[in-house]
Amino acid sequence: MSNWNLGSEMHPNGTRDVEIAFVNDDSIGRVGGTLTFMGRRFSVNGNWAASGSVPGRNYSAFALWGTDGQGATEYVAATGTVQGPGPAPTRIDMNLIRVSTADDEQYGWDGKLLPI
Repeated sequence: MSNWNLGSEMHPNGTRDVEIAFVNDDSIGRVGGTLTFMGRRFSVNGNWAASGSVPGRNYSAFALWGTDGQGATEYVAATGTVQGPGPAPTRIDMNLIRVSTADDEQYGWDGKLLPI
């Protein structure tokens, strides 16, 4: 089991665009937990693949998706690459998209996450 607690750069008002709090089952590459995007919390699940775990896999990466669980559902999906050891990443470079069933809006975000 590993815990990934990382976030994007903090704004002057103390907020962040993205924060993650994952509890992973490293033995099977399962990712699970919460991803907060622009103040909205999503329950997420996904998968991660560790570098060096099979021949030719030179980088660690993950993919996940989730929902905010509200009536007018918002979905989020993200992929990224992971630097540092699996149990304690030192950086994640992530691409994210969020879509809303309330207003038909889609929002994208990409950037780096660092330990918090």
